[in-house]
Amino acid sequence: MGRFKRLQSVADQRPERLALVFGLLTGVLGVVLAAVEFAEGQEIDYQAYYFAGRAVVKGEPFVGWAITDGSFLTEKAYVYTPVTAPVFSVYGALPRWQFGYVLNVVLLMVVFYLIGRLVLTFLDRHGVELERVDRLLILGFSVFSGHSILGIYRGNVDPIVLLALGVGLLAIERGEGWKGGTLWAATAHFKLFPAFLGVWLLYRRAYRAIAAAVVTGLGLIALGVVFFGIDAHIDFVEFIVNERSREGYFAGGLDPEIQWITLRRPLSQFVSLSGNQLFVVTTALVAPFVYRVYRHANSELDRTVAFFATMVAMLITIVPSTLNYVVYLYFPLLGLVYMTEDPTAKRLFIAGLILVNLPLYPQHIDLIVGALPLGVVGDAVTTGARAVLTYTSIPLVGFLCILAGCIRFVQVPNVTERPAE
Repeated sequence: MGRFKRLQSVADQRPERLALVFGLLTGVLGVVLAAVEFAEGQEIDYQAYYFAGRAVVKGEPFVGWAITDGSFLTEKAYVYTPVTAPVFSVYGALPRWQFGYVLNVVLLMVVFYLIGRLVLTFLDRHGVELERVDRLLILGFSVFSGHSILGIYRGNVDPIVLLALGVGLLAIERGEGWKGGTLWAATAHFKLFPAFLGVWLLYRRAYRAIAAAVVTGLGLIALGVVFFGIDAHIDFVEFIVNERSREGYFAGGLDPEIQWITLRRPLSQFVSLSGNQLFVVTTALVAPFVYRVYRHANSELDRTVAFFATMVAMLITIVPSTLNYVVYLYFPLLGLVYMTEDPTAKRLFIAGLILVNLPLYPQHIDLIVGALPLGVVGDAVTTGARAVLTYTSIPLVGFLCILAGCIRFVQVPNVTERPAE
């Protein structure tokens, strides 16, 4: 494997460091938003896991809207395949959700730290030599940036899924396809979109990983049917298609105040299609760009960028990503901003990293401008911002910058990397 000699000056590394420092500053905003959410109501994602786990312990239904506990957040539901619920029975066995929540906070902090370590392992594997301050910034960003703080507060499983995907990717690249395929299939039972990473496995010709993923995925479904019956799985499929797809939200154009990151947003303003139809259209629109990355990938590192491009494309097409999903960019993006040698690709990656950490929607612009003595100018700013953000969002622009960075990266490869075998 070729090696990067990245003994850069502080000036050379300034953009990377500034982007990571900015992410750390957003951690303060994350704390504020978490405090506001806590003050408005102690209702968090973690409760879905706790109450599903408790339902499993009691032998009660838990799929979709089946949980009706009085303290449960009514907008939430258990949206994972039935076989996953026993994982949370450990939390459900506790008398109050708050007890398990504290343990979950500690667990997620450790997971985010491990994600940072995974990025450093990725950099070390490709011979990138960083100064101590850069290694600390990567670890700090992973644990304390805004999206990490909110993820820890809300208690969702997304960072755990990312860690499994990252470990699986590195395993596949080491020739341990069975391990990577098994991990990826397991994550797809929590978040369905990782199943579409099979496209990258086909491109990679990782047949052992594909076989392991198919066996694991079907095996877990069979196990779920044995324990919870076929009706629970039918209910799950119906819930995902009719409810979780959120297709009704796109009729007449997605509300600009809904904090989703998706290409369906601009398209919904122009065409009268359901959310599921828009999923097909947006996937078709993005597919050629991902194919372009695949076509130009000529090195081992390029294959990782191809994986990343697939992930970015999935997050803005297959699912209407919430802000929780921004953490899926941490690996390998935090590594790519350091190892990318082409200035244009580096600027695109850094711009994307900054923009995805600016989750400002019209209601936030209204609040900020309203706190300033701007008068008529303020009215013009809020009106203009709402007009623009009806068709896009700042994080969506960030995702598109990152996808463009992936395309640029493989077209102007790092000369020290050896070609893919």
